[in-house]
Amino acid sequence: MKVAVVLTTINVPTLLEGYADNFEKYGHKDEVGFIVIGDRKTPKEAGEEIKRIKGRGFEADYLDIPAQEDWLSRFANLKEMIPYNSDNRRNVGYLLAVEQGAEIIISIDDDNYALTNEDYLAAHKIVGTFQEMKAARSDNGWYNICRLLETEPSRTIYPRGFPYYKRWADTADLTTASGRVVINVGLWLQHPDTDAVTNLNEPVKVTDMHSERIMLDHGVYTAINTQNTALHRDVLPAYYYILMGAPIEGNKIDRYGDIWSGFFIQKVINHMNERITVGPPLTNHIRNKHNLFNDLRQELWGMILTDYLTPILESIQLTAPTYDGAYFELANKLEKAVIDDDKASDEVKQYFRQMTEAMRIWVDVCREIMK
Repeated sequence: MKVAVVLTTINVPTLLEGYADNFEKYGHKDEVGFIVIGDRKTPKEAGEEIKRIKGRGFEADYLDIPAQEDWLSRFANLKEMIPYNSDNRRNVGYLLAVEQGAEIIISIDDDNYALTNEDYLAAHKIVGTFQEMKAARSDNGWYNICRLLETEPSRTIYPRGFPYYKRWADTADLTTASGRVVINVGLWLQHPDTDAVTNLNEPVKVTDMHSERIMLDHGVYTAINTQNTALHRDVLPAYYYILMGAPIEGNKIDRYGDIWSGFFIQKVINHMNERITVGPPLTNHIRNKHNLFNDLRQELWGMILTDYLTPILESIQLTAPTYDGAYFELANKLEKAVIDDDKASDEVKQYFRQMTEAMRIWVDVCREIMK
């Protein structure tokens, strides 16, 4: 298995049939496999679906809770940092993929469906290659990747997690850039990954992508989720799905674990002078049913703290020459910046202590698995 498709789900992952069909159609059957991470709410029938995929000749693993507990028993500190009933459990899938030898990890959600008329894997296999192409830059250092999408009704939208103080001031243009691509962000048709504020205001549907693939220019950030995103194994030590759930002023921060993991890895990738691309492959995002008011409640502190976090992130200077070293350094400097901030509340400081400790544990585990 050179490429691993990783997802966590609380449903029967029948969407994998569509990915298997796509891989068969375009001749990738022998180079890709599936890793599905269950949770306490995942039905037992999920394992039967994986058996069907294996019966078609694909490599496929399903880890239920006992299997995950067994695997995590090797890493007691990490086990404490991966809660149940959380997307954070996909971290187990990432680590297992690398341990099994995957060079590229593709993270998907269980409501993102492969298209039939596009070679899904070929589009993501840009990861690990050297490319030169059009590159996005922005006056304020942040690029709205939803600029590439056509929506109905037509309106400006931003991806979930895009800092609010950076919105509406991100004057963007295109230049040319080159470098080794280590992350490819695939976009979506139908339901864009926007936040609850946007969805409550006026839901939109994506009808097309009106642009070719682009690269983010050096030092440019965006919001990256885990719905249709491929990464090279080299960057995994800097790609921990951030721990959520901390209580802050009577609420809990949630739904920003993938977003902050995307911010942090972009910081390290820019430091390492490598590149991120955005565009194909597209998926059909047929969004699972959501209570938008509950989403808003869970996202509120993510929105607030993102506007607090990003200036700190931009100001940090990294010096370590490797992905694992730079991420470890980032955790230390991020923790110090927040702890030393008199304006940060005790709850915020406590959360950042916990989060950055989890980041350091992640590095230690990656070093053990990838040595």
